[in-house]
Amino acid sequence: MVYESLVSQIKKWTTMDGCTMGGQRCLYKLQSASVHFIAAKHTTPFKRYVDDINFRLVSYHFFTCCHVSAMSISETWYAIKDHGTNYCNLYNLMEGSGLTDARGYKEVTSDFLCTQRSSANCTIY
Repeated sequence: MVYESLVSQIKKWTTMDGCTMGGQRCLYKLQSASVHFIAAKHTTPFKRYVDDINFRLVSYHFFTCCHVSAMSISETWYAIKDHGTNYCNLYNLMEGSGLTDARGYKEVTSDFLCTQRSSANCTIY
């Protein structure tokens, strides 16, 4: 379910349609996908910066649970103070796919792991 939900959401947000009212829920592109690994790219709608996104999926408890590790990295080396864009790349996909409402969902991160995560506004970024 996690794999299908994430891949489906990435495919759903490939065009500019999700950004017509603001935000960045658009311009995602699936690079590769297998049951254990998803690779995608996200292009910011206005400045056209590109971010690389990876999800690693590990099933446990006889395939009833899934541990997801994810990472989003800007291809632009100087994108450090980016309003939490890389965090929002991941969160928007998780939230858009409905996984943040799934039983047992738990997010483990920090500003150390995701720059500006605590001040990120994912309705904009």
